[in-house]
Formats: sequence, C-alpha cells, structure tokens
Amino acid sequence: MEKFAGYGFNKSHAAAYALVSYQTAWLKRHYPAEFMAATLSSDLDNTDKVVGFLDEVRNLGLTVLPPKVNQSAFMFAAVTPDTIQYGLGAIKGVGQGACEAVVDERLKGGDSTGARWKR
Repeated sequence: MEKFAGYGFNKSHAAAYALVSYQTAWLKRHYPAEFMAATLSSDLDNTDKVVGFLDEVRNLGLTVLPPKVNQSAFMFAAVTPDTIQYGLGAIKGVGQGACEAVVDERLKGGDSTGARWKR
C-alpha cells in the first residue's frame, strides 16, 4: 500500500492540480461574473448544482438577472463586471434547439412583443 501511495498521487500530478487550482482561484477573484457564468453554464441541466452556484454568486455580491426572452442566451452570461444574465438553458423543459430558435429570431429583428411571436 505504501508503494502505491507514492505512485497513486505523484508529484507531477499534484503540481498540475495546484496550478489549475491557482488559475481557477485567480479567475474567480479577478473576473467573478465571467467565472461564475461559465461555472453555472457548465451544469445547466443539474438544478441542484445551479442552485448551489447561485448561492455562491450572491455570496460574491453579484446580481443575477432573471431569464428574459429578449436578452438571455442558452447559457449564462456576464453582462457587466457584477451582473450575470440567467441562461434560458437552465429552465427545466427548455431545450437548446428552442433557445437557439429564440435567439435566431431575435437576431433577425424580432422580439417577444413583435408580430412574429404572436403566430
């Protein structure tokens, strides 16, 4: 067992893990909205994780804007250094295809109050 302990978690692995940990901490400290938007987007389909990450967002003093059909994308997005826009993909039952259709329509000049949405 002692021999495996020396091999199972060798120094190069520990050094690489330490570097990734440092980089992650640096990004979270210097770009909190961007970091947390990416973190939230990495687990869109896991409601429990999203809820936990949203608690962390609030602990960091960031604001999360509610999902809006005229502003949100599929993933969470940092819109200012202290504000995150909720991603439509984190809404239960809303798939990526539907979100992309909404965003595509919006890029064509439509919005949720326009005639295209009332069909």
